[in-house]
This record gives sequence, structure tokens and C-alpha cells, in this order.
Amino acid sequence: MKKILLTLLLAITTSVTFGQSKKVATAVIKTEIFCDHCSKCSSCGQNIYNKLTENKGVKSVKIEDEINAITVKYKPSKITLAELEKAIANAGYQANETPADGDAYNNLDNCCKKKEN
Repeated sequence: MKKILLTLLLAITTSVTFGQSKKVATAVIKTEIFCDHCSKCSSCGQNIYNKLTENKGVKSVKIEDEINAITVKYKPSKITLAELEKAIANAGYQANETPADGDAYNNLDNCCKKKEN
């Protein structure tokens, strides 16, 4: 167990060190994705992707609906984490502690909204 943790710590440290030298950071932004296909959905996934990539500095976007997260590779010299979170909120999704924009949420497809019990 200690060996696994040490290897994981080394991998993270190496990733951060090399990531800084390239000036590209990776953010894993927690969200609430209520459907199981947002990454493939032409309206939902594309909506998130478009809201993020319209900002300069965003290099890649990966929607991970199975863990309720969006992984974004970006240049911190061009965009901040708070701006990334705001872009996701403007797409209608919570982003870490930033709440979803109400109008954007209401415009989501029904499959992407929280199911009422």
C-alpha cells in the first residue's frame, strides 16, 4: 500500500513539475451530471465543450459523466480556474462551488436535468 501511495505521489509531483514547465495546467472540476451520456450527447456535451473552448487558453475538455467531473487542460496565463468554473456554470452545470446559471440550466435537455422523485 505504501509503495502504491509513493508511486502515486511521485507521479503527481512529476506531472505538476512537467505541467508547469509547459505552462499547461489540468483542472478536474466537480459538477453534477444527471444523465449517463453527456460526453456523447450532441446538445449537452457540445454545450459544455463550446462554453469552455470559446475562451482563449483552453486546450482540451473531457467530460467524465461517470465521476461527475469535467477535466480541462488550460494555460493559466490566459484563463483562471474561476473563469473555467464560470464557463461551465454558464452552460447550465454546477462547477465546484459555482452554482449553475438558472436560465442556462432551464434550457438544458430534460435528460440533463435532475430527476425529481
